[in-house]
Amino acid sequence: MKRLRKKMLGGTSVALSLFVLSACGSEVATQGASVDTSALQEKIAGLEKKLVEQGAKSMEQEQKIAELETKLSELSTTVIAANETGGLTSAASGNNGSAGKGDGILITFAQYEKLEVGMSVEDVIEILGGEGEALSEAENMVVYNYKGTAGNGANAVIAFQGGKLLTKAQSGLN
Repeated sequence: MKRLRKKMLGGTSVALSLFVLSACGSEVATQGASVDTSALQEKIAGLEKKLVEQGAKSMEQEQKIAELETKLSELSTTVIAANETGGLTSAASGNNGSAGKGDGILITFAQYEKLEVGMSVEDVIEILGGEGEALSEAENMVVYNYKGTAGNGANAVIAFQGGKLLTKAQSGLN
């Protein structure tokens, strides 16, 4: 029994010694932590500053994304409108005609000769009596085909750019 008491007392003293040492150590750690606290506060302030900068960048990116989404929506609307009209739209910087299937008119060589480079679409339509069949359309250019009165495959090809006659060619017109 005496041995057991000695072991318990010895164990208790060891535990008490460790408690005292940990208390002393915690004071030292607490004093050291107060010194480190200012360094930690500086780091926290630096991180908060970075967070604010990233927030500003995020706002700029959100604005850019909103602008791009608006442009995408506008382009989507344009594509839908073009698809509904069969992909045919008139050029924005000049009237190149309707770029459709044409009026089914037949033209003569005499009408063809009256056409001059630089004439407006309206002037050409007035001379020829209607629009030809659109063969090709680009951003600001439309190429039309007009069938000839001879009926032997005669035709004229006329190109408009920016609403003005750019070039003309014919084969077999009478």
